Amino acid sequence: MKVYDRLLVCLALVFALTTVLISTSNQGLDVYFSVYLFECLALTLLFSHLNPSARAGLNRVSYVLAIGLLCLVALRVTEVVTGVEII
Repeated sequence: MKVYDRLLVCLALVFALTTVLISTSNQGLDVYFSVYLFECLALTLLFSHLNPSARAGLNRVSYVLAIGLLCLVALRVTEVVTGVEII
């Protein structure tokens, strides 16, 4: 098994376990995104010795998760400012 295959298996297992654990506590979508982002970044750092193309792909995934988290934060700020529940 190659290193990046091992990373993908680790990401899939960690994301699945996190999804099960968070779903038992009735948390919002912003909690999922933030935990997924931190897990993705941590595992990418652990497997940072990957070849450059695999690392670039993982960085893109991290960017997408970060943008999603920023959108959710912006929606929460809008909810606080306007007082109207959006999500």
